[in-house]
Amino acid sequence: MKKFSGTGSGALLLVALLAAVPCAVQSRGVGSGRAFDTFRLPNSTVPTHYTLRLDTDIDRGIFDYTGNVQIRINVVETTDQIVLHSKRNVISNLQLRNGAGLKVPVKNFEFDEEKEFLVIYLGAALQANSGSYTLEIDFTNSIDRNDQAGFYRSSYEDDQGETRYLGLTQFESVDARTSFPCYDEPGIKTTYDIIISCGVAYHARSNAPLLGVQLIEGGKKLSTFATTPRMQTYLVAWLVSDFVYERVVLSQPQLAVATWSKPSSAHLLTYSVDASTRFMRAMEEYFGERYIMSKIDNVAIKSSDYSAGAMENWGLVTYRESAIFFEEQQGEQGKVGVVTIVGHEFTHQFFGNLLAPKWWSYLWLNEGFARLYQHYVGSISHPELNLRERFITGPMQTAYRADGRLTIRPMTYYTETRQGISSLFDSIAYDKAACVLRMMSYALGERTFQKGLRYYIQQNKDRGVVEESNLFDSIEQAAKEDAVLPITFSVHEIFGSWSNQPGVPVVTVRRDGNEYLFTQQRFSDEPPEVPFENSWWIPISFSTPSNTVNEKLPAFWMPPNVSEVSYTIDTAEGETVAFNPLSTGYYRVDYEESMLRELIDRMTTDHTAFEAASRARLVDDTLNIAHSRGGDYDAAVRLLSYLRNEMDYVPWMTAFKNVQHMQALLRTNEKASSLLQSFVEQLATPLLERYGVTQRSGESASAQELRSVAIELACSGSKSCAGVARAMAQTVGGSTKTDYTANDGALMCSGLRQISGEQRQVFMEKISQALSGESLNNPFTKQSLEQALSCMGKDMTNIRSYAKYLIGLSETERTKALHRLIVQSKVSPAEIVKSIDSELSLRRSISIHQSSLTKILSDVAQYVAEPSEMKLLNSVVSSYAPSIATEIEQQMNDNSKWIARNAEPLTLALSHYVEA
Repeated sequence: MKKFSGTGSGALLLVALLAAVPCAVQSRGVGSGRAFDTFRLPNSTVPTHYTLRLDTDIDRGIFDYTGNVQIRINVVETTDQIVLHSKRNVISNLQLRNGAGLKVPVKNFEFDEEKEFLVIYLGAALQANSGSYTLEIDFTNSIDRNDQAGFYRSSYEDDQGETRYLGLTQFESVDARTSFPCYDEPGIKTTYDIIISCGVAYHARSNAPLLGVQLIEGGKKLSTFATTPRMQTYLVAWLVSDFVYERVVLSQPQLAVATWSKPSSAHLLTYSVDASTRFMRAMEEYFGERYIMSKIDNVAIKSSDYSAGAMENWGLVTYRESAIFFEEQQGEQGKVGVVTIVGHEFTHQFFGNLLAPKWWSYLWLNEGFARLYQHYVGSISHPELNLRERFITGPMQTAYRADGRLTIRPMTYYTETRQGISSLFDSIAYDKAACVLRMMSYALGERTFQKGLRYYIQQNKDRGVVEESNLFDSIEQAAKEDAVLPITFSVHEIFGSWSNQPGVPVVTVRRDGNEYLFTQQRFSDEPPEVPFENSWWIPISFSTPSNTVNEKLPAFWMPPNVSEVSYTIDTAEGETVAFNPLSTGYYRVDYEESMLRELIDRMTTDHTAFEAASRARLVDDTLNIAHSRGGDYDAAVRLLSYLRNEMDYVPWMTAFKNVQHMQALLRTNEKASSLLQSFVEQLATPLLERYGVTQRSGESASAQELRSVAIELACSGSKSCAGVARAMAQTVGGSTKTDYTANDGALMCSGLRQISGEQRQVFMEKISQALSGESLNNPFTKQSLEQALSCMGKDMTNIRSYAKYLIGLSETERTKALHRLIVQSKVSPAEIVKSIDSELSLRRSISIHQSSLTKILSDVAQYVAEPSEMKLLNSVVSSYAPSIATEIEQQMNDNSKWIARNAEPLTLALSHYVEA
């Protein structure tokens, strides 16, 4: 073992070594003749075990660290070079030994900066299958970096106002290489021994359980961890901190579950530990597989220092504080947030960790399962939270919105570059994949699908690396055993039609007596210049008032590449037929005019005749199909009018997201925007009267969210609500509270639009003092006040720039903040884009992960339609995120065309329904 120095002279060593080490490959593949024409490793050598030693002095505020990595490798094909990944690591020594411990001559090593390769040239060729070798590398690096990736630093202020530093890791997708030299590809799995030294007042945690701690010289200690399971580099993790924890130890089998945080937040950890234990045991039972390690830690990181949101590191899961903390004042809505984020990361312990994707092309095999089962296993572990219904209003809505774009990619999609891989972490990998998996579960029957997933785990866990065909094989085995598909059908063909094609289908239905005729095509928000050729295997489900046999299980599978399919449904006089009634299928339904009219009439007369999910599906499909065509909006607006009588969560949340989309694109058209506001105010007023403005003890998360929606849409038209909102804004101007509820944010926003300029100035000063003061220890109070900034419009820039504000928010919070800034507070997208450009030109002043940057720019693009704004955003994207330039430009062009196509007919239709 190398002796670690704790001198902190790494900065000088860093400069000296940077001067000594070549920075770019001058002659690639010398000897073997291999040219690096791909970003993939040549894999002539593969790792079989890592021993990684790190020496840190974070407790002393020293951010350089030294490391030693010993990688045991096998030679797969004869080669005279070893190629692995390394970026940011300054190498001071490198040697190779054979199985007998004898040195193998190394000529030199160089870096390929573009591909982030470390290329080691050997004095003699290594023969294939010639035994095991050990590559040993000494290196230095630093956690003082501003991209919130790799091994980096965070901090907090203790009770005495002193800054305390910590070091944490965020390696997904390709940042393990930025912290230690390694073979940094997802399909390469091996074991790790990790040893970390730190100050005696600090401690280290890693993936595997702690084996022992040894006191060493310099007032330090050395922590040694057990050997990990075979895993990929992006899951390797460690934490060096003085955090405290709350822990529960389960038995049969033994499992220690803990959540760690800064000491002042120790009282906010209990619910996350309880949620973790309940979800873990429910997940193990559902999938018939035990979690492989004897411990799992959750770690809460300061939200502004953690762009990733959460990360499923095997045994050491990291989260933003705002995602994992819980306090009773949040109510059930806060519990939903904790259970779903814990559920997502814990599902990854099987799907992603135990079963790793062969390449990033199959990222959806990780994220789709995690997104689905955070809701579906969560509904088993926490039935009181009604998480299954939230799938329809959450992931499904997000997937439909993303998958309607012309330039969208398929679920399985190959790319190699750092930027390309980062762009795969999108709504297709998460939300669409979850929708398709959910659809297959309903189409085959949940028990059969569950059996298939158990086969998938058991048949692949020893190898540990999978691609989509492995999943299809296992599901097909279960489907055949249970005889749930016709014998000639292939799961590979059915599932492959969804994973390998972009887009979502729209099924058009027309009726001739009791015969129903179906056609399919790809749905698009924007009509394509050339007709689509996409076609899918679609499970068609339906229900009538007297027949619900096929409301989940398909009545038939609509095959691809067939012009029209006929199916007979016997109905009694006056009965209506609803297709895809519970939103189990991932497709839209376009009814012929007479059928749609009957459905709307029935909804208007008695909406409870349809399930809530069916009402939501009809609203979403009808409105989006109207948007894609323009023209007559009478049916869509008439359908929306039924919402005056709607009090259920699923239809209202679905409608609300559609309303926000229309508000965003109609905001510059004064007449259309005003009519839309009056219309939705009329629709939401009964909802506001039902739920009021005051949060009640013990109420459901759905009630909390519906109240917020009602306040957002109708408060300005209600004297009582407007009075409460105004009083709240004035109260904050006097002093800040410590017990803001989930609905206070909506009320504060409404109140800020009513109070005088002088009162807004007082409000701004109080918010500024509260957010900058050391006394604001309650993270939920801080979160509520942070959210209020978006309601201050241009005034907020006196406290924080738009860019810094948006960068510090979670994805969900940012979506809400942008809508409030641009739609409600009328801040132009151009001002926000200029702020982002200014911040990015001074990169050292901010911390932002590349994937977060692309998401922020994509979110802003949803609002951009003016030529000058389009030009400005295109310029920023081309400079800082060129990998998404085509997608951003397409989105902005689609916005312009949507407005041209829809503003006038929507204005006409709304004018007929808005009460004078």
